[in-house]
Amino acid sequence: MFEWTGFAKFWLWFCFIVNIIMVVIYVLAIFGSFLVGGTLLMVLCTIAEICLIIGLAILLFKKQKLGFYIVAGTAVLNIVLNAMSGQLIRGIISAVVSLVILFFAIKPRWNEMA
Repeated sequence: MFEWTGFAKFWLWFCFIVNIIMVVIYVLAIFGSFLVGGTLLMVLCTIAEICLIIGLAILLFKKQKLGFYIVAGTAVLNIVLNAMSGQLIRGIISAVVSLVILFFAIKPRWNEMA
């Protein structure tokens, strides 16, 4: 089994850590919003972030293509969630750019992944 090196290793770890931080922020925001009337959108965003972390973990530790497909699925979900919050363009740019960077980072090892 191969090891991630170079930019792929950096990008996977960067995304993994940033998204864990985002989950913490979303959870804190959910608790804060419950005090003023809770929001379903924040709960959905938290679930999407957790799914994204799972996909990144599968890519990072198991080195399986399934992880990329989960990340791609959550990118689509994030576009929908951003559209629901009135930030469609921001959602599209964020999801597409990060997914394209991830794809090109892992592409050299694509055939080696399970």
